[in-house]
This record gives sequence, structure tokens and C-alpha cells, in this order.
Amino acid sequence: MTLRALIIGLLLALLIAAGGHFNDVYMQQTFIVGNLFPISVIGFLVLLVLVVNPVVRRARARWAFRPAELAVIVGLAFAVCVVPGSGFLRPFSTTLVLSSHYEKMLPSWQKNRVLSYVPERVLPVTPENTEEVLGAFLKGKGRHDAHIGLGGVPWRAWLPTLARWIPLFFFLMAGLIGLSLVFHRQWTTHEHLIYPIAEFAGTLSGSGTGPDAPASRGTSVIAQRLFWYGFVPIFLMQGVNGLHAWFPTWLEIPHHIDITPLRVLCPNLASAPRAWSLFYATIYPTVVAFAFFLPGDITLSLGLSALVTALFGLGAMTLGVPLVHDRMNPTEVQGLLFGAYFGTGLFILYTGRAYYWRVLLAALGRRSQDGGPEPSAVWGLRTFALGSLAACAVMVWMGLPWVVAAATVFLLVLMYSVMSRVCAETGLFFMAPEWLPVAVLAGFLGAPALGPRLIALLALISCIIAVDPREAMMPFMANALRIAENARVARGRLAMLMGGTLGVGLIAGLVVMLWLQYDRGVGWTDPWATQWAPRYAFNCLDGHIQRMKADGVFEAAENMTAMQRVQAIRPNTRFVGFFLTGLALLLGCAFLRLRFSAWPVHPVLFLVWFTWNGSVFAWSFLIGWAVKALVVRFGGGRLFHRLKPLMVGVIAGDLACGILFMIAGAVYYAFTGRPPERFGIFPY
Repeated sequence: MTLRALIIGLLLALLIAAGGHFNDVYMQQTFIVGNLFPISVIGFLVLLVLVVNPVVRRARARWAFRPAELAVIVGLAFAVCVVPGSGFLRPFSTTLVLSSHYEKMLPSWQKNRVLSYVPERVLPVTPENTEEVLGAFLKGKGRHDAHIGLGGVPWRAWLPTLARWIPLFFFLMAGLIGLSLVFHRQWTTHEHLIYPIAEFAGTLSGSGTGPDAPASRGTSVIAQRLFWYGFVPIFLMQGVNGLHAWFPTWLEIPHHIDITPLRVLCPNLASAPRAWSLFYATIYPTVVAFAFFLPGDITLSLGLSALVTALFGLGAMTLGVPLVHDRMNPTEVQGLLFGAYFGTGLFILYTGRAYYWRVLLAALGRRSQDGGPEPSAVWGLRTFALGSLAACAVMVWMGLPWVVAAATVFLLVLMYSVMSRVCAETGLFFMAPEWLPVAVLAGFLGAPALGPRLIALLALISCIIAVDPREAMMPFMANALRIAENARVARGRLAMLMGGTLGVGLIAGLVVMLWLQYDRGVGWTDPWATQWAPRYAFNCLDGHIQRMKADGVFEAAENMTAMQRVQAIRPNTRFVGFFLTGLALLLGCAFLRLRFSAWPVHPVLFLVWFTWNGSVFAWSFLIGWAVKALVVRFGGGRLFHRLKPLMVGVIAGDLACGILFMIAGAVYYAFTGRPPERFGIFPY
């Protein structure tokens, strides 16, 4: 851990955390993070390896960045990737402030007084400060030639709200950092998971451990000709398409599959859920290249997920069973997906039960004669326990009962743990669970047992913490630990540094975002954050209130005692039924995969079906599976290993072009004050 690595990593982390909102909303560039394979971090690594290191090495060889230094830089940057985007800040202020704005526009919210059920100081807007907090947020108080200072932000109104939400988020993330240390040894040494993102970073930086790693410290994958055979064509293709985005008269190299005219041949299938992705898709070179490194059952399952989704949905429609999708409510699709996530959580605990038990005993102070688990895992479990308890305490302070707060933390931990497992095992870097704690608790307990006040707070917590966790802390942490291990960096020390970097980045990102919003006005160019996310929580509450009123139980649900709420528990039978179906499918597939070596389906299929993210990447994974199958079939294992540098080059070329257009866009904005045309290599 050299000083320059720490400084560069911290500066990159601050740039991502503090500059992410400006880049994503006001410059309207490619999301600075956007997924679990952030272009701002991995693209920066590509530039360091391909541009900076060769130049520095020519001046003095010992000045070049070593693999351990690159691992530290990537780890510190990964620590804040959860901050600026959908992981937290993107829906944070807009949900808390614009809910008061939309209440004035929606008669149903007014009739049911949805905002009145939110505990005090959870929202920053009050009748006394509406113009100061909401009005300035909508219009902005600055001008192009006279920006406000930090004192122009209404901090006095915001501080009581921030005192609740910021500790909740930080304690939860700190706990997940600790849990990642617990899972690390089990997943890397005992289960030998692939960690495709970490292996790519390690291969590029010279610290990879797989067959595609450099032969020695002095040899790099970029010195191999096949790497450049993959890099140059993809870089040129994306460069041409980027110029087309900026200059529409410029030529474009299409990389889409468009067979929409075939919809007329199978109209029933075309009307099934997510069937649109069967007839039109964008091919993402990075995903195709990642698929080349993965086992065939994983890539085939991910590639067929859209087709299986459509066929299952068509069968349900034929039987008269509607498959409703609403992440905020206990619907059929959410039951299927939560069942699969719950089953995966059971599988994680079952496969590592012996190791986790030893870690637990060591964390409680019991010494083992064989030396016990590594100290970082023991302290990780203690950190997880303290972080989870602290997060529960903040939720109780906000207004949740202890039992409900503990259940909410459990569901959030389950969500992030499974996402981390999927990312480590399959390399899937763009996913979303599509279920939220408020939906699960309402499904198992029933809305009357919760009551409108608990639903309001649960919906807000679900929306702000996990409404679109395309950037999740735990997968970032898992890959950072794997990269560090490959480069022989102390994982426990890196984890502590990542926790501190997260805290600094969180404060910096929050301050800059609020200053931008009160100076320029909320960024309406992001419709998801300004029009959709602020309505999710209170649309959910409004719907539950209407249904409770229709059933004649609303008045009772408002004023129940704790014991009466227990007696009022009425599970949603349809949600529970689909939950059991998803659980059975996941566990059944996992059992068959363990029992029969030739079983072709991986359980990840049931974690990504019915999700937008899985549908977007399905064709790319299927093409990657076909390419690998053909290579192995006609060239054998030798050709497969020889072509790995080619695929590393494809990914590097994709990322290098994407980050260069981001830099060009920033320069263009600096000189013109106008956002450039948006061009991205990943879906938005």
C-alpha cells in the first residue's frame, strides 16, 4: 500500500462520489457507475495499464504501477461506487422532497393523506419550510453567472432528516463490508468461485491467478498479439458509433438483433412477459467476452432466461393465472423472485455451514486448536453484527418496531448477499432483484397487520436503500477482496480503508448533490429519479389504504396494539404460493446440478428471469455461449486458452472507448456549458 496508490485511489473515489451526480444528471453522460462493472473504475484501470504504465516505464521502470498498487486504487474506488447512483443518492433527495410536490398534484394522495403517516423528521419538508426546501429545490436559487455557496442549502431543515438516513445507510454498508470478509475465504478457497470481474482486472494488471494470467511478473497480457486483435476492432466499432451519436450524419456500425417482423408468426408468445427481448436486442461485446470465460451451464441459463420467462408467462396466461409485476407490492412475479433469492440464501449457508460455524465461534471468543479462521473473517463477522444492530437501532429511532426493523435488515442483507454470490460466480454485473422488503413483509403479514404508518416507513426505506440496487456494496466488496488477494494485498487492512473511504465519499457526494440541486434546481433530465422514484413509496401506501378501506379494515389497522397486529396477520396466499414455487424451482435445480454432472441448467436462471436486466443481456450471453461451445468443439482446450487474451482485449477495447467519450464529453461541457450527446457502452 504505497502512498501514491492511496492518494490516487482516494482522489478517484472522491471524483466518483462527488462528481457522479453532476456527470449523470447535468452533463447527461454515461452513468459514472451504473452497474457492478463501473466504467469509471475499470475503464480508469485500462487507461493506467495501456497508456500510463508504458509511458512511465519508458522514463523509469520502477515508477510503473505494480499490481498491488492497482488493486488498492480499484478497491478504494469500488468503496464509493454505491454512493452517487441508484445505490443511494440518485433516489435519495428526490424521493424525500418531491413527494410533497406530487401530493399537490395527485388527488388520491390528498384524499388518503399519505404523507401524514410518515414519522416526523423523516422527510425534510414541513408546512413551515415548504418554500425554502421544496420551492428552491424545484427552481434552484443560483444563476449561470452567480452560483450559491454551500450556505445556500437549507441545512437546518435537512439536518434532522440526514441524521436518520445517513447513519442508517452507513451502518448497513459497514455491516455488508464485514460480511464480505466472512464469505471471502469460503467462496474463493473452498468453493473456487470464478470472480470474472476480479479475474479480468487481475489479468489486465498482471496479478491474475487463472490460466489467463501472465506467465511472469514481467509479462503482461497487453504484450500478446491476440489482445490487440480483440482490442482494436471493438475500440474502432464503438468509436464510430460514438461519433454517430454526436454527429448523426456519421456512419454507424449496428450491433443489434432486430427480428420484430417475426412477432406476427407467434403473436401469443410475443404478448408474454419480457417477450420483447426475444425479438429485439443490443449485443454488448463485454458481455459476450465475459461469457467466454464462464462455464457453459451458466451462460446457457443466462442466455435462455428471456425465452424461459416468455414460455412460463405464456403458460400462466393460458391457465388464466396473471403474472403481475410490481416491485413495491406482493405480486406473483415478486413472489417467484423472492423465493429464488431465499433459496439461494439457504444454499449459501448450507454449503459453507462448517466454515461459518467456526467463524462464529471465533467471533464469540472461542479459540480453536487448529488456529481457526483468518482474523479478517472473525472481525468481519463482528463488524457485520455491530453494523446490523446499529442499522436496526436507527430504524427503531425512525419509528419501526424492533421485530420489523430486524426483518427489514435481514431482507436487505439477503438481497445483497445473493447479488454478491451471483456476481462472484457468474460475472453478471447488471442485475436487480425486483423485490423489496416492503413487498415481502406485506405479502407474509398482510397490510392490515402492518398498518399505514409502518407501510409508509417501510416503503421509504425500501425505495431509498434498495429500489434499484444496480450498484450494490457487497458485490463491489467481494471483487475488491479477490483482486487484493490476487495481488497479495492485506484484505483486512484494505477493508478498513474502504470503510473510511465510503464515509468520506458519502459526505462529499451528499454535500455536492444538495448544493447542485439547490443551485441549479433538481435535474429533470433524469425522469426515473424525479418522476418515478418519488412516487413509488406513496403509490404503494395509497394502494394499500384503498384496499384496506374497501375491505373495511382501515380504521382498525390505524390504531392496533402490538398484540392485535400479531392476531391480524393474514398472509397473501397468492404471493406465498408463488414464493414457494420460486423456492422449489431454485432448490430443485440446485439439487439436480449437484446430483447430475450433465445437468444443463444453472440455478441463476431463476434469479434473473422476469427481470429487465436479465432480458437485456440474454442474447449477448447466448452468443458468448455459442462462441465458446464452437471453440471447444473444434479447437479443444488448447485453442480455448489461447483465445483468452483476445476476449480480454474485447473487454478492454469496449471500456477504453467508453471512458474516452466520457472524458471528451466533460471537456465539451467545460468549454460550451451544454451537455454532449449521450453515448454509452452499457444499458442505462
